[in-house]
Amino acid sequence: MLKIIKKRKYFSAILLLFFFCLFCIGSRPVLASENANQILSLEQAVSRAVKNSETVKRAAKEVERTEEIRNYRYKKLQGLSTAPAFTAAAEVPRSQLLSSDLEWRMSKKSLTAEEDRVVLDTCNKYWNVLKAEKELERAEVALNSALKQLQVAQAGERVGISLVPAMSPGQLLLSCEAQYKAAQASLAAAENDLGTAYMALNQMIRLPVDESPVLSDELIYEKLEVDNLDFEVARVLENHPQVWNAEEAVTLQEYLKNMMFYTGEYQPYEARQIPVEQAQLDAANLKKLCKEATRSSYYAVKNLEESYEALQESLKASEEDLRVKSLMFELGMVTAAEVAAEEQKVARARSDAFAILCQHAYAKLAFQKPWAIS
Repeated sequence: MLKIIKKRKYFSAILLLFFFCLFCIGSRPVLASENANQILSLEQAVSRAVKNSETVKRAAKEVERTEEIRNYRYKKLQGLSTAPAFTAAAEVPRSQLLSSDLEWRMSKKSLTAEEDRVVLDTCNKYWNVLKAEKELERAEVALNSALKQLQVAQAGERVGISLVPAMSPGQLLLSCEAQYKAAQASLAAAENDLGTAYMALNQMIRLPVDESPVLSDELIYEKLEVDNLDFEVARVLENHPQVWNAEEAVTLQEYLKNMMFYTGEYQPYEARQIPVEQAQLDAANLKKLCKEATRSSYYAVKNLEESYEALQESLKASEEDLRVKSLMFELGMVTAAEVAAEEQKVARARSDAFAILCQHAYAKLAFQKPWAIS
């Protein structure tokens, strides 16, 4: 996870810029107390989320509960050590101990899996805020572009000139007014989306819902490097809690197969053999599904990498177009509205590329720990 995260430099400068924008730009949303925004790294967010997670606390309590039962049944079995073998009096407590021991070990696996789930969910919500910020920047640039187009149309309507041959000055003005109103609505929606993203993150890390901490970690694009996909699939199977549980269930049933009275009454051999076979089928099916899901996850990450790299090329082209238009504007060859239109294209390309980058970062984590997907 840390490989895809890089600390932003000059935290104080960013914070000053943030407050400057809140003061000077009316379109920037005020989502929190303007004088008390804290700086929050991804590591801090994850630590807070895991520490305060109710589901993690509950999973930890389940470990304690199952351990108490396991210890109680162990002591109970010790007290029955003189019971004759191959009788209900001996086999029932043995089977109960085996079952409770497995349940205890499963609960520890479940606790780890729940912690992993909270980590992935927190990362996703953290990046969603960054993505919403990019969308807001895009909406602000689009509004500025629409305003420049509207100003040009208004000037043209006053002198009876239209820059669009197929439209009259009045028609062009109406069109530009509609585009400007749509841009205002898009900006309002982007502000709401950013507020929603902050709310989801704050709930995850137990911050007041009206706070909007300055997120200090940015995403850095790094391709998923896998030398051997079969090895990665094997790694996932080895560490997957559900697969582990299924395999341990097979082991438990194999132990119980050798106990004729573990239910309290005699069990025929076939009745004891069939649960073993059922557990083996369940484990084999789960492993097959996990293998297929892991391979699919890998190729999904690779598809995102191709999309991101294509968008980066598109972004470079847009930035070059903007550079040329800016030079032409300085020479008086194009209008400010045309430059604003190019700025809008660049903002759109940056926002689209960042959205793919967020998807890619989450998909990489999900590939590494698929059991942690919410």
